[in-house]
Amino acid sequence: MSTANASPSLRFPESLQRQLADYRRTVRRRKVGEAVAVSIFGLLVAFLCLFLLDRLTETAASVRWLLFSLALLAGMVLPLQVYRWVWRYRRPDQLARLLARRMPRLGDQLLGVIDLVGSPAEQARSPELCRAAVTQVAADAQGQDLSHASPPGRRRLWQSLALIAVLGAGTLAGLFPIPAGNAALRLFAPWRDTPRFTFANFTPLPERLIVPHGEPFQLNVQLTESTRRRPAQGQLQLGRQPVLITTVQDPGHYSFELPPMVEASDLWVWIGDARQRVRVEPTLRPELTSIEADVSLPEDLQREDRERFDVRGGSVTLVKGSEAVFSVTADRTLASARVDQQSQQPQGARVASLPVLIQESRSLEFDWEDELGLRGQDPLTVSISARDDQAPVVVVEGLPRKRVVLDSEQLTFQIQARDDFGLRRVGLEWQGIHDGAIPEPAQGERILAAGTPTKDQLEATGTFSAKTLGIEPQLLEVRVFVEDYFPGRPRVYSAPSLLFVLDPEQHAIWLTEQLSKWHRQSLEVRDRERQLYENNKRLHGLSPDELDREETRREIAGQAAAERANGRRLSGLTQAGEDLLQQASRNPEFGVGYLESWSEMLQI
Repeated sequence: MSTANASPSLRFPESLQRQLADYRRTVRRRKVGEAVAVSIFGLLVAFLCLFLLDRLTETAASVRWLLFSLALLAGMVLPLQVYRWVWRYRRPDQLARLLARRMPRLGDQLLGVIDLVGSPAEQARSPELCRAAVTQVAADAQGQDLSHASPPGRRRLWQSLALIAVLGAGTLAGLFPIPAGNAALRLFAPWRDTPRFTFANFTPLPERLIVPHGEPFQLNVQLTESTRRRPAQGQLQLGRQPVLITTVQDPGHYSFELPPMVEASDLWVWIGDARQRVRVEPTLRPELTSIEADVSLPEDLQREDRERFDVRGGSVTLVKGSEAVFSVTADRTLASARVDQQSQQPQGARVASLPVLIQESRSLEFDWEDELGLRGQDPLTVSISARDDQAPVVVVEGLPRKRVVLDSEQLTFQIQARDDFGLRRVGLEWQGIHDGAIPEPAQGERILAAGTPTKDQLEATGTFSAKTLGIEPQLLEVRVFVEDYFPGRPRVYSAPSLLFVLDPEQHAIWLTEQLSKWHRQSLEVRDRERQLYENNKRLHGLSPDELDREETRREIAGQAAAERANGRRLSGLTQAGEDLLQQASRNPEFGVGYLESWSEMLQI
């Protein structure tokens, strides 16, 4: 140690230089050693705290930042102490001022000597006096131990604490090198998302778990292959409910049965030192809002437009040979779907099947999962009934089943036809019945109305006139037919009508015979009515006692039945007579007078 401005005639004593150098080394050794112990202790305590916290739970990032800040502060103690006790006390005058805190008299003397040695002006005034003062101070300091004047501290305490922390951290690092390294990395790099090491590792659960609303559910936890421990039990707590405990099942599987939930809640899972928090949100399962079938009918039916059916009832009947695409729409966006165990990619909330050729009855199963991971309550099964194209149906009104007609008479009748997949045409067909009178019976047909592939119902008015159609008088079987578009299907006929086609002369002869027959029947009815009348007069004349007899009552009942029967016969004859008159009026062979006489007879 030297003084830069010292005079060659007066130098700082070497003994004082040695004493101050020893004092400076002592202060530096103690204070820097104390700072090293504090820094080590702070760093290791932060490490141990994080190591222990990581064993209990997933230490939050904020806590890791706090521990990192404390470790950083502990590490900054050493440079701060070096600046304070090394840099700031490197010159003799700085050391003398520090010494004056514990030894004021000696410190002040050293400061005076340093001033004298460094001041040529003072030495010039009294060199001998200055030399004597320096010699006296060196002599007074010669026998004193300046190390006792070093600043107070807790070096031994901090060193003991640091040693304990080193032993603890070293033991943990020796026994558990991987978790210790993981804790150190998480401590000194809190900005990185370093996963926490746990002795028991299970496959991470989703942070947000969607479960069916109001339904019990099961939570499965599986240990990973890298786990170092396989705890015998696992624990789970849902909200404030009691803790659920389950035992491990091979291989490393834990299953928890949870009650129905209607409100969102937090769930904690503990498997050894591994812990995870999950937000459980009960949500209604995805429901189907529509089920449709887009159907292409067989080409033979000549329908180009596709038909759409609502299949919300779960069943549909389709004609054989059709090709259908079934689609379902849910109330939420779907993530995946399967149709008959085959995966199909949904389009938003809708999923469609591949085209299905309908040849026989079958079923189609839909299974779906929405974007939240919820599946439908049960798979949807659509029943498809395959049926043959039905034959058309024809109904005829106004065409008599059996009738005698003039060849010039025109019959008018109404036709109603229907089919499930379009009507081609409706017509009238006649066929003469061979009875030997006509060598070649008439045969023919006439189209009454035409349909289209999309026309399922058809109404038409038909007429028949033998003379107009060129049919000679004969016995005819007349039928109405209908055709649809099904290939190879024969015509469907109405019930046949037997028409006796007569010319005017034949008709007059036949009508005369019928009128004669009617006249005889009328006389029989009249005579019977007279008999009943006479019997009524006789019964009316009986006394009350005679009327009350059993045989009289039976006779009265029989009389009433006979009157009703004769009345019905009379009504039938009246109707038959009107029909005969109408037919006679169409025949020019009957004169007006003849018709009037028969009309009067009908009136009577």
